[in-house]
Amino acid sequence: MSLYGNQNASTFLPPQDVNYSIESLTRDVYVKPLHSHNDYWRKRPLFDALSVGCQSVESDIWLFPKEYQVERNVGNGSQVVTFSDTEIYVGHNQVFLDPSNTLNNLYLDPLFDFLSFSNPTFTYSDNSPGSPYLDGTDKHGIYWNSPETPLYFWMDFKTDANQTYDFVKPLIRRFIDNDLLAYYDADEDKFVPGPVVITITGNLPIEKVKAETKRYLFLDAPLSSFVNSTDNKELAKWSSLSAVASGSLKDILGNDYPSSRYNEFDENQRAKLKATFDNAHKYNLKTRVWGDIVWPNSLLNSHLRDFYGLGSDLLNVDNLKSASELL
Repeated sequence: MSLYGNQNASTFLPPQDVNYSIESLTRDVYVKPLHSHNDYWRKRPLFDALSVGCQSVESDIWLFPKEYQVERNVGNGSQVVTFSDTEIYVGHNQVFLDPSNTLNNLYLDPLFDFLSFSNPTFTYSDNSPGSPYLDGTDKHGIYWNSPETPLYFWMDFKTDANQTYDFVKPLIRRFIDNDLLAYYDADEDKFVPGPVVITITGNLPIEKVKAETKRYLFLDAPLSSFVNSTDNKELAKWSSLSAVASGSLKDILGNDYPSSRYNEFDENQRAKLKATFDNAHKYNLKTRVWGDIVWPNSLLNSHLRDFYGLGSDLLNVDNLKSASELL
């Protein structure tokens, strides 16, 4: 198990002060249809989400065209930190970015280590061909009690879509080379499952993804497009570019949205949500709703229960402990 530090950076980045395993994180939990929203906010990004069984994790990522320094007042002194043009940084707001919080450090390094552990080489002691029971055709995921279940990993592009895409692609090469990613085969017109499903949200490099014959980086389809839409050709387009469709509650409910900020969903709102989820499912897309209220908990929990009951696949949550006990 590595220390999850990116040793290839031009300037050494301190690794996370952790050393977790798949067993220590997920052995005694069941996988749940939870999306760890703004996962990097947590004290243990990625690890907190896995420890409660989240199936989906989100990171906001930044790529800068030039190296720059930031100087801050800290107590009676000052702090100067450097942000490189050779790293992808993770954080919600640029002003609070930490140079040690890189995409490799927080997510890609530990994920690759976990997947390497769950996909060992099996051989007989006498070197005869084959492997004991396992036929080796399927790759295993990172959940101890459910290795067949994929992780949905999201990258929210905060910077230029095309430049960020070009930079990210080499970072996921080790996953591709080891058959660890789901992808869409454009030549065969089929989705090929894998232990990790990566989705780009935020600034979308649509043309670059469309040009790929094997699409290892999916695009976040606009869930609002599946509200009462009759343009089947437009909707079908997303089935070859996306694995999940997400959208804000406001965009989905439209004029029915304001009352949801203070009340449980009424029958009209539930009907619109269900029709939207069902429509996306016709195109083999999973669904996620974001932009709901965050407080009070009683109302938030009511909304989450409705999303689940109406067929949404990934529940957008901030309070992992509360959400993991909700259903």
